[in-house]
Amino acid sequence: MTESQHKGEEDSQAGFTLLELMIVLSILALALAIAAPSLSRSRDQLVLRSTAYELAGHLRSARAAAQTSNVEHALTIDPVQRSYWAEGIVAPRPLPVGVKVLVPESERLGVAAGRIRFFPDGGASGARVVLNDGRGTAAVSVDWLNGDVRVQWGR
Repeated sequence: MTESQHKGEEDSQAGFTLLELMIVLSILALALAIAAPSLSRSRDQLVLRSTAYELAGHLRSARAAAQTSNVEHALTIDPVQRSYWAEGIVAPRPLPVGVKVLVPESERLGVAAGRIRFFPDGGASGARVVLNDGRGTAAVSVDWLNGDVRVQWGR
């Protein structure tokens, strides 16, 4: 057999058949169909986590501003408009998840809205803000005695 004939036999053997390609594509499609819902779920959890941590950070900023300036500051949360803000500290920010605000009666602003006041001595009016995306919950709590802000996770 000459070298050119031997080379021609190797070329006909190289590559994949159409059937092999179809099987590989079917396996990839099946893997994607299984993985896609978990990717969506993890994105929702990421949005919930980032919202809770961002809100907690802004609450801490309001507390620090009250202590630094020796003037009371308040952060207002409005679940109807799905936003929160603190005059001079935090511009209005959207809340991409469902919110329930639990504050003392004196801090209620309408049916669902409420404010969390921080005092120059580090204390606060106290509050619990529950964020819910339908799959999980996060609660941001403000201790009335020392103004400490904490984030807790639930299912």
